[in-house]
Amino acid sequence: MAKPFINMIAGMADIRLTARQAMIGAIVVALSMYGVFAVQIALAKDFITLAGAPVGGDFVAFWTAAKAVAAGDFSGLYDPAGFEAWLSEFAPPLETYNLTWQYPPTFFFAISFLAFLPFGLGYAAWTGGSFAVFATTLRSANVTGLPLLFVLAAPVVFQAAITGQNGFIAASLLIGAGLFPDKRPMIAGLCAALLTMKPQLGVLLPIAYLAGGHWRAFGWAAAGTIVLCLGSLAAFGLDPWIAFLTSLTRTSVALNDGVMPLFKMPTIFAAFTLAGAPKIISLATHGVGVLAALWATTVIWKRYDNKALRLGVICAGAYFISPYLFYYELVILAAPVALLALQARDEGWRPHDQLILGALFLMPLFVPGDPRQAGFNLGFAVTTLAFIFVLRRMRPQSLPVSEKLGA
Repeated sequence: MAKPFINMIAGMADIRLTARQAMIGAIVVALSMYGVFAVQIALAKDFITLAGAPVGGDFVAFWTAAKAVAAGDFSGLYDPAGFEAWLSEFAPPLETYNLTWQYPPTFFFAISFLAFLPFGLGYAAWTGGSFAVFATTLRSANVTGLPLLFVLAAPVVFQAAITGQNGFIAASLLIGAGLFPDKRPMIAGLCAALLTMKPQLGVLLPIAYLAGGHWRAFGWAAAGTIVLCLGSLAAFGLDPWIAFLTSLTRTSVALNDGVMPLFKMPTIFAAFTLAGAPKIISLATHGVGVLAALWATTVIWKRYDNKALRLGVICAGAYFISPYLFYYELVILAAPVALLALQARDEGWRPHDQLILGALFLMPLFVPGDPRQAGFNLGFAVTTLAFIFVLRRMRPQSLPVSEKLGA
């Protein structure tokens, strides 16, 4: 009795869809998601949705911070009470936001223009503009045609859009930094420098550049970072940096105490803590993940010249390095997964590849989940699956540099 059931499950696990079938499914999913969101916007009152959150979710934080910067309050917004006061004064009416400002002062350069736009127009400009940059960057990475449409229809893109976060910008910078350090070291290095505005996403980039011997890109990244920091000091002074560093300590304590919304964080530490593991186990397991990401990045960037594989390990590995990342940043996985899937299509699928890709496409639709849930972190399952998919491409699809050169 068990054998037919096992054979049936095995057969389901190896189901393969045609490109047309997959695209139709993706379009149905996308239309459903954006249709519901459009209804929410249409019914929104004072830009507050039926779910009791502002249209664009976290965009309200960027828009309000821009107002504070325009008013010359470069340090007060790092204080939770001070930022809540700014939100109460300028943001759409809501009883409480429970938001904090945790970006370095260099990020002020990116958001300052929002101070001169009304909320709705600002959200459209911020999300629409960054989405356009993301789509253009995907095309520059040779994700075009049907694969491009498939990526843009993915739930990770939808999550990045409706939250009004900066996932599109981060994903674009990672693509630039990860794909072009050899041919365009200045572009790659400057993308890496700009990514310091969200530093937890680019921790693996210096390791990657050093392992791959991309010294020029490393130099441009270092120089660009220095110029950004000096520019922020000249424009905003030293106090915001002191306030920012203080806020990092406060955030670290909150994360360690489990006060942060762990169900929204697809990281190792958050997943094990949410599952009820003792703090020491969560920290130790996260440490193992850090070592795994460092090892994979060093090996891949040192021995392989597969650009998609290199991009994949720094994007998927980011969730193993940092304990503080959120579900709306899963969009950084879109480009490397798409590029590696195209390679798998051309070089030959491995067992269950399409099942993994289907899971990576659909699972983000159900994150972050219920804030009252305990035990299982679905977002962490996505990041783990993405990391496994990347590592599965190491051989035989990607030959070491020495073998490609015939050494």
